[in-house]
Amino acid sequence: MFGYTLPVESTLSSKDAMTYRNYYCETCHQLRDGYGVLSTVAVNYEMTFANILLNSVSESGIGMKGTPNKSFCVLRHGVSGSELMSALAAYTVLVTNNSLVDDETDGPDLRSKFGLLALNRAIEKAKGDYPSFQEHIEKGYSALLDAERDGCPDALLMGRLSAASMMGVLGDILGEGFDDDLKDLFLNLGIWVYVMDAIEDLDEDFSQGNYNPFLVNASEYTGSRNYVESNIYLFSETMGECIGSIQSAYSRIRPRIRINGDILDNIIFSGIPASAHRIIRGDRSMSPNVMNAINGRLNRGTQRYYI
Repeated sequence: MFGYTLPVESTLSSKDAMTYRNYYCETCHQLRDGYGVLSTVAVNYEMTFANILLNSVSESGIGMKGTPNKSFCVLRHGVSGSELMSALAAYTVLVTNNSLVDDETDGPDLRSKFGLLALNRAIEKAKGDYPSFQEHIEKGYSALLDAERDGCPDALLMGRLSAASMMGVLGDILGEGFDDDLKDLFLNLGIWVYVMDAIEDLDEDFSQGNYNPFLVNASEYTGSRNYVESNIYLFSETMGECIGSIQSAYSRIRPRIRINGDILDNIIFSGIPASAHRIIRGDRSMSPNVMNAINGRLNRGTQRYYI
């Protein structure tokens, strides 16, 4: 998916930049080890961020020191035996499944059919490994669909509904360790991803007649760039509220971070605002992962903040 929780790599030290890449690689390897090579198409920056943050606040968290640069990297096994990373990999597979199913429900879609067929074994295994995750996803998706059918115009409320399944899954993974500060941070991150995705998909949603909270009361639409410029206060206020809530929650967690503090600071205080500026400018210069090539677009019918 397009990354909304990326660092500004040019301002990272070379050591921290390598550490970030190593977490991204390990995220991919956990998918490969748990659910097969094909499942690695679901690897994404949001899941990478979650792995870095949750490993950084946990006493038993995994620090990435470096992985050898070899050809056919995806075929290598992971270096971590972390239950946290394994569980996040399963959640990513299940969210990908729900997104593909939703696209297929909207209408015949060869890309979604191909994705479901290719990932079928991985999906069924993830359901068997973590049945409660699928229950959270289905419950959250149902509530989100109800709000969509009602034409809810509140993007922040829709983001909160979208994040509900993620919050349930994190509660299962972390137990009592999922304290109020972590809940606040991840809830607001989930809202953030929903809002960013909604803004980025304005043109596609309008042309295909898809639900989008920012289009519910739109009296005139002549393209996303003009629409954003005409409603710049609405979009700026919404994004600013999201960013402020994320940074406030993170600041309360920051003293507990044992490792990777500079990387996380960069993402929260530089990377997330940079993503906001990119979306406001209408810049789609970032490359999607292989999952987007299959799926065609990000789908807001499921929580895509992979945590």
